[in-house]
Amino acid sequence: GTVTHAHPECGNGVEWFLEVRRGKTRQRLAKGFAQGGKPVKVGPFENVPVRKGDLVSLIIGPRDGNHSCDLTDVEFDLATADNRHWNLTRDVADDILASNPHADQYGNKVWHFYTEPISGGDLGPVIPAGSLLARWETAADPAERKSLANELQSLLLGAAPSANSPDAVLYREARSLGGPLLAASSSTGKNQKSLSSSSPWALDAALFGKAPDGSEIDSESLCVQAPAVIEVRLPSDLAAGAELVTAATLHPKLGAEGSVQARLATRRPEPTTGLIAGETRIVNTGGQWTSKNRQISQSSPILVNDESAARERIGSDFDEFREWFPPALCYTKIVPVDEVITLTLFYREDDRLARLMLDDQEKARLDRLWDEFHYVSRDALMQADAFEQLWQYATQDADPKVFEPMRRPIAEHAAGFRQRLVDTEPKHVDALLEFASKAYRRPLESDEKAELRSLYRKLREEEIPHEEALRLALARVLVAPAFLYRLEKAAPGAEPAAVSDWELATRLSYFLWSSLPDAELREQAASGHLHETKVLKDQVRRMLRHPKVRRLATEFGCTWLHVHDFDSLDEKSNRHFPTFAALRGAIYEETILFFTDLFQNDRSVLNLLDADYTFLNESLAEHYGIPGVNGPEWRRVDGVRKYSRGGILALSSTLGKQSGASRTSPILRGNWVSEVLLGEKLPRPPKGVPPLPEDEAAETLTVRQLVEKHSTDPGCANCHVRIDGYGFALEGYDAIGRARTTDLGGRPIETHAKLFDGTFVEGADGLREYLLTKKRDAVLQQFCRKLLGYSLARGTLISDRPLIAQMQHDLEAHDYHFSAVVEAIVASKQFREIRGKDFASQD
Repeated sequence: GTVTHAHPECGNGVEWFLEVRRGKTRQRLAKGFAQGGKPVKVGPFENVPVRKGDLVSLIIGPRDGNHSCDLTDVEFDLATADNRHWNLTRDVADDILASNPHADQYGNKVWHFYTEPISGGDLGPVIPAGSLLARWETAADPAERKSLANELQSLLLGAAPSANSPDAVLYREARSLGGPLLAASSSTGKNQKSLSSSSPWALDAALFGKAPDGSEIDSESLCVQAPAVIEVRLPSDLAAGAELVTAATLHPKLGAEGSVQARLATRRPEPTTGLIAGETRIVNTGGQWTSKNRQISQSSPILVNDESAARERIGSDFDEFREWFPPALCYTKIVPVDEVITLTLFYREDDRLARLMLDDQEKARLDRLWDEFHYVSRDALMQADAFEQLWQYATQDADPKVFEPMRRPIAEHAAGFRQRLVDTEPKHVDALLEFASKAYRRPLESDEKAELRSLYRKLREEEIPHEEALRLALARVLVAPAFLYRLEKAAPGAEPAAVSDWELATRLSYFLWSSLPDAELREQAASGHLHETKVLKDQVRRMLRHPKVRRLATEFGCTWLHVHDFDSLDEKSNRHFPTFAALRGAIYEETILFFTDLFQNDRSVLNLLDADYTFLNESLAEHYGIPGVNGPEWRRVDGVRKYSRGGILALSSTLGKQSGASRTSPILRGNWVSEVLLGEKLPRPPKGVPPLPEDEAAETLTVRQLVEKHSTDPGCANCHVRIDGYGFALEGYDAIGRARTTDLGGRPIETHAKLFDGTFVEGADGLREYLLTKKRDAVLQQFCRKLLGYSLARGTLISDRPLIAQMQHDLEAHDYHFSAVVEAIVASKQFREIRGKDFASQD
């Protein structure tokens, strides 16, 4: 025959079986799957013995239990040795809709269509095709049948075959407790308790028929003192496909005032106290709690005796517990939020929370939050509108009297809220003026207040609603020059004068936080004491400890190193560096955290070069090859110098930014050290200089050799001799900052270098030592110059040189702590004064 899945566009196909059924035994000749519209051939099978009453069945079922889109085309042929022939299509096609049985061409009614359970039905054992028993059934010769019977006996009495052969399957099915040989003897029923106490199965018979106090009970019952665990062991073959059902009640005398929870589980439970979580309810033992075998029963009732004190007490406790949970929380459908009318939008039930857990201050805060919530949501007005709709519906086909008591309270509540809206409008205007004061970073002038109030009043006179008028007035604040620019008032005359305390607060806040002053800084400015040296120094130290100093790390530190917005860098070759795109955010975060820690914890400025720590998460640690860092959390990791890390020279951000897309660049890195760290200005490269090859893996020369060859040009040598040595010393890092000993072409890396002043250094460690010793003053001077320019929001001038020298002196005098240089800036005339109106600038 053939089996074809006739709906190949949908579904997962069908499974099929070919069986010969005789009584309660089944010989399975073949099985398989049909899917995708391709016909599956069934058979042929020769010399299959069939007797009167046998069924030759071609069974079609859903594959994996999935009935979706199952439509099957079946063809089935049978023939006998005397040339009689049956064909399903020919015999049945004309009367397919008739009832069973269908006649064949000889007039015999032999064709049947029938259904049976997919699983769980008692269909009898299956004789595996090709097994000894299947061969015994088909054997015609008596001597062969006897020989096969002897082999079958030896198989069933011997050890289990190891291979998954037809005889191995037959052995397992025949010898299982549910199999044909042992099924009759495995049904023990109530006699399970009659097993001896030495048996590992079921329960000891001695446990039945008596209570813990020795009194007799029903001989079929078991009584224990709670808490107790009763463990019933059953053979897996016996338990497979079966249900274990048990019932529990309280002893009428010993448990008269008791209460217990019962549950049925497939493993020994852990010891516990208190109620078992799950569906907990009270069950009177006048009924009977029954549970079926589950992994752990979700139903864990409390058993009590009816009309007992225990039942009243526990029932009362349950009632009180239920009161803690609003019905709308437990049964969301009782609030028709998707209907036309919803009278109650927000229902408050926190009285028990307030009574049991909150103090007076917390209660007041909770009340204020609810009040603000009702105000913003305007639910009083929405409730009035909804009630009016409900009233209109009710008057059409029902008696509206039931709603009458609600009408007046809802209307009064809405009217009171409307009046409150009118009463609070002036407060909103006052809040707008307060916001404008914060936005302008100073108290408003009287004419500025009058202008904003006048603008709001004119908008209302034009019948613009309050909220819209307030938004337009707010927009006026946000486009005012006082908000968009940091304006300062110059003193009359040509001489410089001190800025006001408000202007000083703005300078200080934008210097350290890149934002407007906070409440404490505004308070000090309003008091007129901010300019005092002690007050100003205290504010500097407070602000440096604040988390907002991260903005100084980002805006000054990262900008100074030329790595600002490194997390958006997309110039690296994905073919050469496929991990970079996912890592650039972490690389940038390391730099920000390094500077934030330096500023916030007032560390030595020399740590910029000499730090033996950095900040890592797991992904960046893997990038650097540093073990022992697990998880996405950021943390400080010490002792990183041995992994070629520590300080700004070894940051992937600086190394990656000063590299090409697919190779390193000693020229860029050397120029970065010269200009950014040392402050040495170099002329622009001449036009027409040919670029170096981009792909170092495709070249025969290393990047260093290419640069050295390029630097022999007399027009280039004067600059390259000043910068190349710095870049060669950093060649131990690839284009995304990983430490390396060979380049992309597999060639060894050389990191020894001769610098412009004749000093020889070896790698990044040698360059770091050189900058910390011979070039320390130049590095510190450049850092001070850059920080001063950032704080003043302008480039430094010749007149600033004494201040820069003072900043260096203060650093050395205070063990190079960062706060020393900040305090020197804030105390300076440059930071605290402004030129007079009549000052004539000179070149």
